[in-house]
Order: sequence, then structure tokens, then C-alpha cells
Amino acid sequence: MKPATHSLGVDIAKDKFDVNLRPLADPQGRRAASFTNNLRGFEQLRQWLLKTGIAEPGQVHGCLESTSRYGDALARFLYGHSFQVSMVNPRRTRNYANSQLTRTINDTIDARLIADFCASERDDLRLWEPLQDDHAELRQLTRARQALVQQRDAFGNLLETASGLPRKIYQKQFRALDRQIHQLETLIKTFTQEALNPQLLKHVELADSVTGVGFITAVTVLAELPPVSKIHQAAQAVALFGLDPFNKTSGKTVQTRSRLSRMGSQYGRRALYMPALSALRFNPIVRDLGRRLRANGRDGKYVVVAAMRKLLRLIFGVVKQGKPFDPNWSNPTAPHSKHHRLEPAPTV
Repeated sequence: MKPATHSLGVDIAKDKFDVNLRPLADPQGRRAASFTNNLRGFEQLRQWLLKTGIAEPGQVHGCLESTSRYGDALARFLYGHSFQVSMVNPRRTRNYANSQLTRTINDTIDARLIADFCASERDDLRLWEPLQDDHAELRQLTRARQALVQQRDAFGNLLETASGLPRKIYQKQFRALDRQIHQLETLIKTFTQEALNPQLLKHVELADSVTGVGFITAVTVLAELPPVSKIHQAAQAVALFGLDPFNKTSGKTVQTRSRLSRMGSQYGRRALYMPALSALRFNPIVRDLGRRLRANGRDGKYVVVAAMRKLLRLIFGVVKQGKPFDPNWSNPTAPHSKHHRLEPAPTV
């Protein structure tokens, strides 16, 4: 972590954001302010920091919660002006607030708590970098498609029991959303083929080579992940999608069942659900995994989540190694494949 003299806690909302500037060496010498959440407010923040004695942007480590898109523009502004920026999971700051026995929460106190959290944990915080334009645009397109699909499916469910005028209204909305989804899918395909980053299309084609994964799943998963060059292990991709297990044990009496951490992209998890069901039938690697789990007494959601995790690992493996999917790589009795092997399958 680069040297810094101050932590800047930012509590951001749609129209404004509150900040708390804390000297790392003197928690009592802090200052607070509030600004509008637009370019003018960003510039006012920069001028305010200069007036408080910040000579170099690198002296400040700013922390924002990754709760919504409201903070993206400010994070890009700070990054573009050479400030250190971290986007932190709100669950971490909430747990920190609980550890401080905080009983009252408002925007000003939130900014103060985030500044203290940043000062306390900064050696373990990852510095944020903006996505490349192609990557950011693809993420917006795939998320827009998911939002429309959810709305269309909701109207589809209503159609099952509706009659009369409500049924006609639901049908009209369903058809309109279906058309918009197809338009978006065409746009996503065109955008991927014409992207300025030539690696994007190659990565999508590699991900699409995994049995059970279609084009839309491939682009959605890659859009939700950071650049693959910044991910070193498949386990990191699993954690970024919130598919890593979470369990709690204490002594002999507290021993909860493992569950998903869900501390990651809900869009990524949603994109993998239906492909995992398909892969359990048609992808030999995922199908064998499902059979082993069922033989061990596992069924239902456990098997599906394990399939989602395995599918994500396979996508990461083919993209990372630059080799199309080979269903025989893990079978020692299979004929030698022309493709290189992927990483060994993990124990679920």
C-alpha cells in the first residue's frame, strides 16, 4: 500500500455525499463536509481537500461503500486525480460499526465510521481501478438485459392465473419486454464483435465453448468479473460471485451448516443458475460432480450451487489458459485430447 497521511470516509447517496477526513496519526484532528453528487460537487471536494492542507492527492486514501452505482462517478473522479480509492463491501463497514458499539447511524456518522474503518484496515484494502470502457459498457448492457428478463418473467408468472383485461395487459407487457430483450441481445452480440479490446471477443468465445454455457451467459459472467488478468485463482472468481461457502463453528455446540456467503455479484449468480441446470445434464464434468454429490446424500439446491461453482471454475480455466473447453481433460482413461488440460477439479 502506498504511503498516505489521511483516510477519507465517503457516505454517498443519490443527490449528495458526506465525507470525513481523518489524519491517520491524529484521529481527533478530523474534518467533515457535504457535497452534491455531481461533477461540481466532486471539484468542490478536491478544492476543500486542498484547503485543509492536502498538498498531494496521494496523501489521501478514500473509501466508499460498494452499495450501488451512486459512487462510481466519484470513484472515477478521485482515481483520475491520483487519489487512492477503495470500494469496500458494506457488510465489512457494518460489522466494524457494530464492533464500535455504534447505536446511532446517520450520513455524517457513517462517513466517520468509514474513515475509521479505512484507517484501521487500509493495509488489507485493495486499491480500486475503473473498468475499461468496453468492459464497463458490456456490464451495463448485460445488467439491463437481466432487469428486463426479471420483469418479463414476473408478467409470465402473472399470466398463469390471470383472465380478462388484466390478462391482456400482462400479455402486452410480456411481449414488449420480450422484444426489448431480443433487441438488447442483438446489441450485446454486435458490441462484443466490434469492441475496441480484441481480447473481449476471444474470451467470450472461450467461455462459450464450455458445455452448458451459451453466448449470453458467457458475456454476463465475463462482464461481472474483473479483467481475468487481475484474477490469479479460480477461488477468487468464486468469491467474487459470492459462491464461496460460509460456515460458523464455535466449541462443541455451535456448528452451523455451510451456506453461500453471497458477498459478491448477484448478477453473476443469477446468470449461472439456469446454465448449471443444463450442465448437470449435458456437461460430463459437471454431470459427474452431480452424481457424486447425490451418491453422498446431497440433492436439490446444494447440487445446483456446486454445479454453478464448477461451471464458473471451468469458464475461468478456459479463459485464463486460452484453450477451448475439453470435456475429457479430467478422465485419465480418455484418449489424449488436442487441448491442454485445465486446472484440477476442486473438492466441493
